[in-house]
Amino acid sequence: MAAVESHMQFSKNPILKNFGDLPSGEIPEPLKYNRPFQSTTLSNGIRVCTERAAKSGSATLGVYVGAGSRHDSLATSGASHVLRSMLSRGTASRSKADFATEVEQMGGVFAGDSGREQSSVSLTVHKADLGKAVELLGDAVSNASLDSAELELLKQELAAEHDVNFKNYIDMTLENCHFNSYRDHMLGQPKKGDPDKLQTLSVDDLAAFRGANYFGDNLIIVGTGCVDHDAFVSAVDQHFGTVAKSTAVPEANSETCIYTPSLLFVRDDEMVNSNIGVFYDAPTFNHPDYPGFLLLQHMFGRYEIDKHAEHLNTVHKQYNSMHALLGDLPDVTMAQSHYFTYSDSALFGNYFFGNEIFTRQMNYCGVCLPTIYSHFLNEVEVIRGRNHLYNNLMNNSEDSVLCNGEIATQMLQQGRRVPRSETAKRVAGLTAYHMKHMCNKWFYDAEPSFTNWGPVELTASCGSYKYYKVNTMSTVTNTHHTLFN
Repeated sequence: MAAVESHMQFSKNPILKNFGDLPSGEIPEPLKYNRPFQSTTLSNGIRVCTERAAKSGSATLGVYVGAGSRHDSLATSGASHVLRSMLSRGTASRSKADFATEVEQMGGVFAGDSGREQSSVSLTVHKADLGKAVELLGDAVSNASLDSAELELLKQELAAEHDVNFKNYIDMTLENCHFNSYRDHMLGQPKKGDPDKLQTLSVDDLAAFRGANYFGDNLIIVGTGCVDHDAFVSAVDQHFGTVAKSTAVPEANSETCIYTPSLLFVRDDEMVNSNIGVFYDAPTFNHPDYPGFLLLQHMFGRYEIDKHAEHLNTVHKQYNSMHALLGDLPDVTMAQSHYFTYSDSALFGNYFFGNEIFTRQMNYCGVCLPTIYSHFLNEVEVIRGRNHLYNNLMNNSEDSVLCNGEIATQMLQQGRRVPRSETAKRVAGLTAYHMKHMCNKWFYDAEPSFTNWGPVELTASCGSYKYYKVNTMSTVTNTHHTLFN
């Protein structure tokens, strides 16, 4: 008679046998298969990429420029964002209303994004309308009129948008975190520009930015969904063919961006909750530790009190140390791990949101676990984080919009498409041993930047960096907790 294995409800002993982990180096079967990817470089330098999903009923076209707020100057802060916004506001042959009408008639979804090192516009349409979408965005990028009257209207809209930025807690805090970490470089300036400088921008400023950055060698055009590569390349060549291949203008702000660990307190006692960002210097996308940091981001993941704490009898039975730690703080509402990679620098850390009573403790949570992981890390946490990353890789491949942006970012940063099977394979062999040593290298006795916004009297009253830095030297037997008491 075969023995029956019995697992106690809270027993951790059999966890490695029934947690669903694969043998070291193995990846899930679905991730071994990648959608067909093709890339063609046109005569004017534009790289045209497609990843086909034959059964999809829609297609997404994205136009990506390898320039963003990093390439602005203090005098023209916001030029990259304003120019990207002006692309849909009229060309030599279309008015703003004509552009909107054509998108609506196709049942399309138009979107734009302004980043620090890249900007983009995209259009998702029915697969039969992809040719029209290419013509529409080709006209917008190649022939934007940059009308001065339209620019003044846009300035008013952007001013109203900036006036309510304080309501967007996460984005506002992350912007402050970038400034706090990159104070001496344009990479630390707001993605959408300084509100005061925006009002002084002229059409000439936008034209100068376009001339310096919107050229073929700096453009990536991506098609995802139901896309035929040859037909797509032909359409792009026809409607983007007038874009110049290169420019004589030197790249702006190309000097290496240096991370500067700092304290930043933005005190507002009328707010009820505090916003906390704790970020470290981190490896860029071409560093050997990049896959490990991707995995670490998924190990920390996202915390929401209603999902991960308030309904549990005890939070300590979870196999996520961050959730277990935050679950003891009853008014910390959410937390999110972030990993921002740029051409010559990167930031890794966590954002926290919770009642002002726990302001100091949230700062502590930002340094406690990265430091503790450098001494002790349960293998189960690595398995869980890796499975979460696997799921994310599979889900992104099924979303043509997310897939479109992922392809463009990889092409701009690394010059190639990194298939999901390669990413999965790179993290498949990482164990708690590898992750522990990586954390020791980057986090133990390190110098994070601390950004606090809201009713932060409990931390703003102490301006000594040493008071915060000492928490990065915790061990499992020697806990420095100046921020936790």
